[in-house]
Formats: sequence, structure tokens, C-alpha cells
Amino acid sequence: MNAMSEVVQDQKAETRFSACLLFSANALARAITAIGDEEFGKFGMCYSHAYLLCEVVGQPGITPSQLSETLYLTPSTITRLVEKLELKHLVRRESEGKKTLIYPTEEGEALQPAIAQAWDRVGERYSKALGETDVCRLTQQVFKATQALGESL
Repeated sequence: MNAMSEVVQDQKAETRFSACLLFSANALARAITAIGDEEFGKFGMCYSHAYLLCEVVGQPGITPSQLSETLYLTPSTITRLVEKLELKHLVRRESEGKKTLIYPTEEGEALQPAIAQAWDRVGERYSKALGETDVCRLTQQVFKATQALGESL
């Protein structure tokens, strides 16, 4: 590929849907997910697994409902993620009466430095593409919008 075609490839044209929040938010989600998947894929995880594992390491004995609230994921998604992390021997579930509690394993705790480094690389890639100030501002705006739209449902 020559330099000119790379420039054209990098500068995708706006579409008639570019002014649509639904379209643009989904396009952004796909772009940032690809970066996260690439960085966390280096050690066999996706970013959702990393978020969940960080919460479990930070709060041993956390319940699935607490994870659901913290990570803005449905209970069924939390169950699926926990099951996958159990298969990788990174978390374990314990029953306490009717409650299910989730704990990290030694392997899960040992993975924390690699996860922290992956988060750093993800942040560096976002900042390189958008500028550090813009990343922080965009993140705040997106989260506020998420909260406002979630309250309207």
C-alpha cells in the first residue's frame, strides 16, 4: 500500500449517518473495542474479563449482582463472564446460603500486573489518536450520557 492510499484509508468519509448518535456511538464502540481486544488478547482475555477480574481482585467475595451494577452488565452476561474466568482458573464461586460470592484465585491475582500494563497501553493508544485531554473529556461526556440515558429507560 502506498502512502497516499494509507492516508485515504485513515480518513474515512463521513456518511449520511455520521450525525446520528446511535451510529456514531456504535462506530466508536467498535473502534475502542478493537484496541482493547488486541491488547488483552495478548494474554488470552477480552477487556470484559479484565474489568470483572479487577473488580473481583479488588473486592474478594463480591456478588454477581454487585458486579452487574458496577460494570453496567446484565446478570446473564456476568454469569457468562464468571464461567469463562472459572474455566481459566482465574476466579472461583462459593455459595453462602442463597448468595453466590466470587473470589479471585492465585492465578487471577497474579495476572493483575499484566492487566494494568494492558490498560496503560490502551490508554496510550487512545491518547495518541485523540490527545490526552480529549480522551478524558470524551470519557466523561460518554459516561454522563450513559447515566442520563440509562435513567430514562
